[in-house]
Amino acid sequence: MKLSPFWLTLGSSLLLAALSAAQEPPPAAPPALEEKSPPPAADDLAVRLRALSARPGGLMSADVGRRAVKNSKDVRAKQAEIAAASAEVDKAFAGWFPKLTLTARYTHLSPVESKGSGPSNVSLVATPSPAGPLPPGAPLIAIPTSALAPPVIQDQYALQAALLLPVSDYFLRISQSQAAADHGRGAAELTHRAAKLNAATDAKLIYYGWARAKLSHEVAKQSLVQSKSHHQAAKVLFEVDRAAKADVLRAESAVASAELLVERTSNLTELAEDRLRTVLADPPNTRYEIGEDLWGPAPTSNERLDFGTLYAESLKQRLELRALEKSGLSLAEQKRAVKSVGLPRLDAFGNAYYSNPNQRYYPPAKEWKATWDVGLQLSWTPNDFLTSTATAAGLEAQRAKLDAQRDQLRDALRTEIFDSAQSLREAQVALKTAERGASAAEEAYRARSEQYRLGRASSVELTDAEADLSRSRLEVINARVGLRIARVKLDHALGRDAR
Repeated sequence: MKLSPFWLTLGSSLLLAALSAAQEPPPAAPPALEEKSPPPAADDLAVRLRALSARPGGLMSADVGRRAVKNSKDVRAKQAEIAAASAEVDKAFAGWFPKLTLTARYTHLSPVESKGSGPSNVSLVATPSPAGPLPPGAPLIAIPTSALAPPVIQDQYALQAALLLPVSDYFLRISQSQAAADHGRGAAELTHRAAKLNAATDAKLIYYGWARAKLSHEVAKQSLVQSKSHHQAAKVLFEVDRAAKADVLRAESAVASAELLVERTSNLTELAEDRLRTVLADPPNTRYEIGEDLWGPAPTSNERLDFGTLYAESLKQRLELRALEKSGLSLAEQKRAVKSVGLPRLDAFGNAYYSNPNQRYYPPAKEWKATWDVGLQLSWTPNDFLTSTATAAGLEAQRAKLDAQRDQLRDALRTEIFDSAQSLREAQVALKTAERGASAAEEAYRARSEQYRLGRASSVELTDAEADLSRSRLEVINARVGLRIARVKLDHALGRDAR
């Protein structure tokens, strides 16, 4: 999220407005014509600005980041992707188990004619005597061959349990599918963490933008007070013929510009606060206070901002790069698994039958009987070789796409780190110069106030000194908030927020 340039533009606008309010000092008036008390003291502005930050119960940037992560739609989407990837891991793990199929079947057969064995015009001879030579006078019975025909059973019932063991898949496919699913889940988890860090970083930038707008609005209001004081002083000098009409009109124009500036900074503050409410999912019209001490010690460090060192650090710690690497490994394992589909496969199988009638028994009878069988099966479908080759080529193309995206991300990181490091350097220098300028402006204001008290300066000169003081304090605000923004951006670019 690119908020910093916008708010720097706001600071520049405020600075130009403060400069436009400053007028060339008119000829010094006699002490008798000067006002007896100076305009509103600029020290009050410093007190108000400090009072606006470090408010008890106010918002802190870290708290805003944590709350924004909980409310982020993108984070929730990435959490769902983790659930989907975990389901793929469970699916791949299930491939290690033999495939068990249970079947219950009822079949009604059409009627057929059942014929006995042997010619139809002869009979078989049977005797009730025991086995062995027939004794004299043993009875003999003629039995037609049709009596030996098996019965026709039209209703059949069967229960079957089939177990299939994919022997070749254990070596060529299942382990690769398991590894691909594990890498896919790892990539989803890293992407989820990266989304959380992005949401927290964006929320912190919104927070600092809102804080700067809020403080700038206070400066704009003070600028309006100074412009009105300047205008009033110009009118007094014009009435005693010590200033031209043009000076009064210029001062009046400065008041109008200051009023417009107050309105604009008020709108910007409302807009920034509404964006803050959006990321925090708070009700409309919720108001916030600045809980962070923006006037406290600045988040500086003594580290050497060497680009090569910082870039190497980001390559190790940025989660997006690690997620793309995991995705590439997942695609490579998927390719290995897919290519095995076109090879011959070996399966071990076993079946258990419990049926009525059981076809392995003769003659068939209306009885439940159990049988079983085991075996090995080698199969190959030539068409699978063509389809698996095409699928593997598609996976390889996706992996090449990920490699290009990773290289593109590295290039983007180079630019992001360089800009962030430069912004941090500039912010550190800006804070020092702004604080020196503020100290000089405060001393100049005190000197001008003393000259006014002694009748050696006009009220306009005092107002101009106060305007310079307000402008210098605005620069301090921009520098202090800008330093925090630069630090947040650099830490995120380096991946330090992932620790």
